[in-house]
Amino acid sequence: MSKPHRKRPVFSLAPVQFRDSAIEGRGVFARKHFARGDTVVAYAPKQRRLALDDQEAEAAAATKLTLVSEGYWVIVPDTSEPGGWLCNHSCSPNAAIYSDGAGRIQCLRPIRAGEEVTIFYGWVTLNEPERDPCRCGSANCRRYINFDLSDDDARHCESDTPKGLAFRARFQAYADYLASIDQAQVMDAIASKLGHLRMSLDR
Repeated sequence: MSKPHRKRPVFSLAPVQFRDSAIEGRGVFARKHFARGDTVVAYAPKQRRLALDDQEAEAAAATKLTLVSEGYWVIVPDTSEPGGWLCNHSCSPNAAIYSDGAGRIQCLRPIRAGEEVTIFYGWVTLNEPERDPCRCGSANCRRYINFDLSDDDARHCESDTPKGLAFRARFQAYADYLASIDQAQVMDAIASKLGHLRMSLDR
C-alpha cells in the first residue's frame, strides 16, 4: 500500500501577513524588512471608486475605511480581501496612508520582519472629545485617536480670552506633534472643520 501523499507547506512571498493584533481586531504585520519610503501593501487590493458626491460614497464614509483620492474619487475597499485598510492606528506610527492613485501604505521609518504595521488615522471630530479611545500602547499614546473641536473652540479661537489662548496652545502642540510623525497634512482637515464650525455658529 502506498503512503498517503502529504502536502508540503507553500512558501509565501507575500510581504505582509494579516492576523490578530494586540491593538485591535486584525492587523497588518511585516514578513520582511522594509526601509523608509518603501510601499508595504496596497490600501485595498479590491476596491470601488465612487464620485465624491455619490450618496453611496457618503454612506460608506460611516465605515471609516474610505479614502478620498486625488480630490475626485472616494475609494471604497472590498473588505472580503485584506489589505492596508486593516492597519491599526498608533500614536507613534511606522507607516502612513497615501491616497493618490489606488491608495497604498508606505513606510515612515524602517520596519522589522514581524513588526505590526501601524498608521495614524488623523480623525477630526466635533463636540465628541472621547469618541475614539486609543489602544496603541505606545509610550507617546495620546489616549484618544481623534482631535476634537468644540463649539467653544470655534467661538474663542481668535480671542485673547483664557479659552482662546488655551485652544491656540492645544492647536500648536498638536501641530508640533503631527510634524514629528510626518502627518502635518492633518492640520488642513482641522482648519477646514474649524472654519465650517465657525460658519455654522454664525448663522
